[in-house]
Order: sequence, then C-alpha cells, then structure tokens
Amino acid sequence: MSELFKLAEFFLKYFMGQGNLIGEKSLEISAEILNQLRRILILTVLTLGSLALFCLGMSYLIERLLNNLDNGTVIFTPSIWFIFAFLAVCVGIMIYATNKNKWLDIFKMEKKAKPQSASGFQGSQLESVVSLLILDFIKERELSRENKKNKLSEDIDE
Repeated sequence: MSELFKLAEFFLKYFMGQGNLIGEKSLEISAEILNQLRRILILTVLTLGSLALFCLGMSYLIERLLNNLDNGTVIFTPSIWFIFAFLAVCVGIMIYATNKNKWLDIFKMEKKAKPQSASGFQGSQLESVVSLLILDFIKERELSRENKKNKLSEDIDE
C-alpha cells in the first residue's frame, strides 16, 4: 500500500513541477527514442499512403482507359495524362520512403558539441541509449540500497 502512495506522490510532484524526479540522462534517452520513433512513423506513413494512392490511381486509370476504348474515343486524354503524373509522384514518394539510406539514417549518431561520455560508447546510437538507461537504473538501485543501509544503521543505533 505504501508503494501505491509513493507512486501517487511521484506523479503528483511530477505534474506539479516540483522536483525533477526523472534523471537528466533518462530525459535525453526518452527524447532520442521519441525522435527516432517519429522518423520511423513518418517514413511508414509516407510508404503506406503512397502505396494506397498508387493503387487507387491505377484502378482509376484502368477504368478510364477501358471507358475510352468502349466509347471508341481517343485513349490518351488530358485526364489520363494527369493520372500518369499522379502515379509518377506516388512512385517517387515510394522510392524516397523505401530508400535504404533513409532508414539507416534514423539510427545514426548525431554529432553534438558535447564531448563523449566517460564510459566511451563506441557502438551505435541505440546501443549507447540502452547502455545509458541501464547505467542510470544501476545508479538509482545503488543509491536506494545505500539509503536503506543508512536507515537500518540509524535504526540499530537508536
């Protein structure tokens, strides 16, 4: 039950802006993960959207061509050329969104003016983010153990 109160107190303090209970490194890690997810989501939406519009454009193009053939009129009207241009734009967007380099650029380390951390991560950006998160968790656990140890020694002394 006391853990529930501690959790409620944490959220209350966090939303009221009293005390920063989340470490600075944790906030940086969260921001970087959200930034990468945003990039992935944008590329995914571009790919799926252009694919859906391409399919709709192709079905409309086929329908227009077949109607023109049935009526015996000119096959290539301005509306059909417009559909071709629309399909070309959709193909261009799909090529851009599915480009391997665009997807690999999401996880590349951005160069910052800050010096590299003391632990010297040489891996990819995602590996360094996970490592920082684990190190932050370990430090928090060590501090909580130390606090418990100090509290027990104070209780014994009394």
